[in-house]
Amino acid sequence: MENMPPFVKGDLKFVEMLKQHTPFTSNWADDAAADETSVDVRGKLFIKMDFPDPEKLLDTATADFNRFLEESGTSGNSMPVNIIHITELALEEYTLDITDQAITISASDTEAIRRAVYFLMDMIAGSPVLTKKHFSRKPWLKNRVSRCFFGPIKRPPFNVDELMNDIDYYPEEYLSRLAHDGVNGLWLTIVFREICDTSIRKAHPDAAKRIAKLRHTVERCRRYGIKIWVFAIEPINWSVLRGNPLPPGAEELLGPGYTAAQCGEDLNSFCPKSELAGKYLYECTNSLFKAVPHLGGLMTISYGERMTSCISMMNPTAPGVLPCPDCELSISQIMAKVLAPMRQGMKDANPDADMISWFYVPYVNQTNDWITQLPLELPSDISIAFNFESGMNRYQLGKVRTGGDYWLSGEGPAERFSLMAKAAAGHCRMAAKLQVACSHECATIPYIPAPGLVYRKYAKMKELGVSNVIQCWYFGNYPGLMNEAAGKLAYEDFSGGEEAFLEALAKPVWGRDSHLAVKAWQAFADGYSNYPMDITFQYYGPMHDGPVWPLHLKQQMRSLTRSWKPDEFPAGDMMGECYEHFDLHEVCELANIMSAKWAEGLKFLQQSSARGTELELTLAEALNIQFASGHNILRFYALRNKLMDAPRDAAILLAAMKEIVRDEIENSVRLAALCRMDARLGYHSEAEVYKYFPEKLFWRADTLKKLLDTDFAEAEKLVSDPAHLASFIEKRESSALPGKTYGANGIFWSFEYGIDEVKFHVRLEHPEECDEHINILIADRKGVMPAKHTEFVTKTSVDAENDCWYADFTVSRAGFNFDDVFYVGFERICYHADETKYTNDVPGEFSHDYRLKFGCLHGEKLRRVELC
Repeated sequence: MENMPPFVKGDLKFVEMLKQHTPFTSNWADDAAADETSVDVRGKLFIKMDFPDPEKLLDTATADFNRFLEESGTSGNSMPVNIIHITELALEEYTLDITDQAITISASDTEAIRRAVYFLMDMIAGSPVLTKKHFSRKPWLKNRVSRCFFGPIKRPPFNVDELMNDIDYYPEEYLSRLAHDGVNGLWLTIVFREICDTSIRKAHPDAAKRIAKLRHTVERCRRYGIKIWVFAIEPINWSVLRGNPLPPGAEELLGPGYTAAQCGEDLNSFCPKSELAGKYLYECTNSLFKAVPHLGGLMTISYGERMTSCISMMNPTAPGVLPCPDCELSISQIMAKVLAPMRQGMKDANPDADMISWFYVPYVNQTNDWITQLPLELPSDISIAFNFESGMNRYQLGKVRTGGDYWLSGEGPAERFSLMAKAAAGHCRMAAKLQVACSHECATIPYIPAPGLVYRKYAKMKELGVSNVIQCWYFGNYPGLMNEAAGKLAYEDFSGGEEAFLEALAKPVWGRDSHLAVKAWQAFADGYSNYPMDITFQYYGPMHDGPVWPLHLKQQMRSLTRSWKPDEFPAGDMMGECYEHFDLHEVCELANIMSAKWAEGLKFLQQSSARGTELELTLAEALNIQFASGHNILRFYALRNKLMDAPRDAAILLAAMKEIVRDEIENSVRLAALCRMDARLGYHSEAEVYKYFPEKLFWRADTLKKLLDTDFAEAEKLVSDPAHLASFIEKRESSALPGKTYGANGIFWSFEYGIDEVKFHVRLEHPEECDEHINILIADRKGVMPAKHTEFVTKTSVDAENDCWYADFTVSRAGFNFDDVFYVGFERICYHADETKYTNDVPGEFSHDYRLKFGCLHGEKLRRVELC
């Protein structure tokens, strides 16, 4: 198990794919012929340009079009594609007229021409026989912002800054594909103190290098009609430990915050009240946008991700009380004082630039009304972004479920998004933050081929007056089907319905077999809609990289890996870590439905004879394996649970588990073969690694083969004695018993119990002066009930004479079905200015890597507790 292959180092193989042009392959109907209502354009078309383009921004689009005409056999000299300039149309609005004699595109700006050219290409790709028609198209979504699929995230563990290296993250053919998909903006990460030049803090020594790379990126992408947006979390908090000390003489910028005794560092918010604050924020954006002409805009998370202004200290689910009780400003005024100077500095340097302020409120719990006050006094040309699905409700298996963060599988919007859109109306613009290509649900593939889900979201967005969209986080942005659907939906009036849209979307690629693609996408959407609506399942569940998870017949009580991190340990068997509002049987049932529906959709694609669709088939099959594997893993542990109860049908259950292992060996081997056909598979853009790859898949297959030869072979000898078999499977190490004291490293505890509860008594030696506290993690006997994590901070009493302090806490036995056995772990956390100290109650050296929802506690830090 410890010999799991390390993550692949070196070049990412899919980058070479992105650098290559994919020649057009027609799948036209064999009987395509023109009549009096249509025109056959084969061997006829040529561009006739009558449009002012002094910067030659359209050269990339016309080059794409001419190449397409050659590859499709529609190039000629008898039918011009006239490109004409008119002044009365809005940005990106165009008309397109098809007659017997010519095709005419009319627009007032280059980007409208670009959109029209790609629209025409798609029509011809679907059929060379075009209906004679007049089209008038205007987008309702202005900014459609995505991100480079393999751009570094500028975060741990690798901390790579794309502006500080010479790597080309924007190959020409990649940009061409994004432009064809309708993407007109890409964001990359900056930090003000590293790139901006202000009167209170001069430019960073590396600022010139960053600006030079940023200028180059802006100009390259601009040639494809793609604006570069800088993404920041600004104004960021003041912190010496994080490299952002308060500049000398700027004490008025110091807002409320936390001390080192409270969180391990002195962390203060940015106070925007003063004239100096406005001057500093103005200079930050003004200096940057002056230094980088044609920069598209600023996207900043103003609330929710890191501490920025004092509003960051306000709980979104609690009443809106500002942390400074004597502050004369309102919530909306504070937000305006933060954003208005940045917006003005940007606009004074580049009037065409835009600004999006993102309020990141991803929580499951419903928000307080004060959140909707944030946009009330903002300048009208600022867009506020809000998570489209966070907090949305969904009916699954007879219960209403609520999902935090992003949900491609759920239609949305959440009620809180609708309320924010209503609040913003008449004050500022509204932007939606969602995931177009894929989400935390499954991010080890380029995209989930279910465009009907995006259709439903965008229809709702249009109804709510959304005018801008952020289409991804670090993942969810690979060019292809889902991005293309989103780009087309920016022009959609939704009058024709979802199926007609899907048919038009499929036709350029699938041609005469487009009906099969539509049926597949519909089945995929139906199946994917059964993804368990539990954010913990996204973070820790097996749908990302289940085909490289080992399986454990003998209970290990090991933690699960994080889907978005490059964890270097194999996934364990504490399945209760991957759901919070479900039980194992429920997620298993939903995974079964999802997997079965996906398999149905795959069969439709496999019936197609369309050429040039090989990668669509490898992707769909890879997802079929991932979802089947996810279901198998959940079912395997559900069956193991039954065996731990010594059932009479143990032999049948064990045989079923053995069959799952055999299936999973085949799944791993087949997925390894697909990875060699399709280099996109397995890569996770936030983890910045391949989460699965051939070597790791073969390792897993070998691990499962050994499992059959060892543990399963031994278990099969015991099936006639279910109690003996249960004992063989369950991890029955020495247990902690009532009335005795356990612990180590200055943490000692005992417990007593009654019918309804277990009461723990904790003694901590050598109290620290800082605000130390204890993390407690509790798991049931089988490790399959939702794990319960608590930060326990209350001191019951202090014994100065014996240099210790005490704390008590109580666990309800009903939470574990009154079982006599469960697991508990204690971790003491002491905050210091130079480091945070972690101490466990069991001997040994352990990882203290923080895991969302579980702190630094892992399964190996838990001790078995037995009531008797």
